[in-house]
Amino acid sequence: MNAIRILTFIIISTIIPQLIFGQFPLTYNIETNIISGNGNYTPFYLMNNQHGQVSFNPNNGYLRAGIHKDIDINQRFSYGFGLDIIGAYNNDSPIYLQQIYGNLKYRCLGLSIGTKETGNLIQNDQLSSGSMIWSGNSRPIPQISIGIPRFVNIPLTNEWVQIKGEISYGAFFEKKYQDKHRHDNSMYTNKLLYHRKYLMLKFEKDKPFYGIIGIDMAAQFGGTTYNYPGEPIIKFRSDLKAFLQVFIPMSGGANDPGIDQVNIVGNHLGSYLMEFGYKQKDWRSKIYYEHFFDDHSGMIFKNKFDGLWGLEFSTHHQWPITGFVFEVMNSTNQSGPFLWDKTDEIPIQVSGGDYYYGHVCYNGWTHQGHTIGNPFITSPGYNTDGYLGFKSSRVRAFHVGFNGYVIPELKYRVLAGHQRGWGTPFVPFTHIAHEFSTLIDFDYQPKKLKGWNFNLAGAFDKGSLFGNNWGIQIGIRKEGILFQKKQ
Repeated sequence: MNAIRILTFIIISTIIPQLIFGQFPLTYNIETNIISGNGNYTPFYLMNNQHGQVSFNPNNGYLRAGIHKDIDINQRFSYGFGLDIIGAYNNDSPIYLQQIYGNLKYRCLGLSIGTKETGNLIQNDQLSSGSMIWSGNSRPIPQISIGIPRFVNIPLTNEWVQIKGEISYGAFFEKKYQDKHRHDNSMYTNKLLYHRKYLMLKFEKDKPFYGIIGIDMAAQFGGTTYNYPGEPIIKFRSDLKAFLQVFIPMSGGANDPGIDQVNIVGNHLGSYLMEFGYKQKDWRSKIYYEHFFDDHSGMIFKNKFDGLWGLEFSTHHQWPITGFVFEVMNSTNQSGPFLWDKTDEIPIQVSGGDYYYGHVCYNGWTHQGHTIGNPFITSPGYNTDGYLGFKSSRVRAFHVGFNGYVIPELKYRVLAGHQRGWGTPFVPFTHIAHEFSTLIDFDYQPKKLKGWNFNLAGAFDKGSLFGNNWGIQIGIRKEGILFQKKQ
């Protein structure tokens, strides 16, 4: 919290003199959103991939206000910042900071400090079901990130190869959420730390065809795991050596808990990224594959074709259809049904039962109840028994999304998906669960009311995974420039 207070002071102390002297454009946004419906939960597509700001509760709303300064990517040196505050109804927190961050840019290098909403690396943020590692489904995690956030040419490649990548460290702030939602006998972890790194290479040079390959890896580490009545049962290291051991995945030493000695320090997961596309002046198309892995067996493809497959078409024209996405997400193999770490008595290693997003001690790849990655792996916020981990990680899902224009001032978006769940490798469902979800969303931006956006959406779910739900969403947003740079 001290870091947040310091960052708030820096942002406010920067805004005031810059407003006086008019050195940059400062933008603002104010919005309100109300969802009303019926069922046990907010419909899937109204709630998910909304950066955790929409409650699981079926009747909810929020008022959001923010100010932002964007980085000027055309300048050698530039800086930016943002502050977003949300007041919520029928949510876990009545008021909270959704975003508070500061960004610096020097040449191709970037530094970001704070809590900032980010989306997918290769998927369409509006139409995709979401990346397997980070989809924008959960609340953003406070972190420090450094690297090359935008593609830049690699020297000596004659502009044929571009690179981008970042390294991040952060911390989960979930104590209040866990205390409110966990059952007395549920394990939970305080002071859990976060790490992510990704590297991507892009191959193109003034050609219609291009390709992208990359790797995206993340980890949870450190913290203390507790059980009822609040007694610590495992304390993980969070010293400088632990930071290094999750950056270069290594096994723990004699001072580490047994799980980190047998395996590697922390809860690791990642994806291989592949994209191949064709683009013209006004439109483009691409196919992509994100191969997910949760341990070494997945890294060497023992989990077959688990991951996310997709194709996308998009155009700049105001056509009835301006974008189309079709995806298949599969997480059913998990390197096989069985896991056995070899012992002296039985010296056989069977690397199966990967338990995607889950962990023996941590609650897994979740932040404040929401799945951090693809939401088809059902968020723990759907659990009704106070268990904070994942109950449905073996999933096969089909997803389609498309958008376009009804008239120049009226845009629409349609999302639909069907998923089947088999539970987890260690606690399978007795019957295969299923769910169909869909959404239709309209955005009206009248030219006579510059900066205003009016939203109306409807969605429903039907099935046995998280029940039958329906909801109507009404939203109003106003954005504009508080102060424009002097000419």
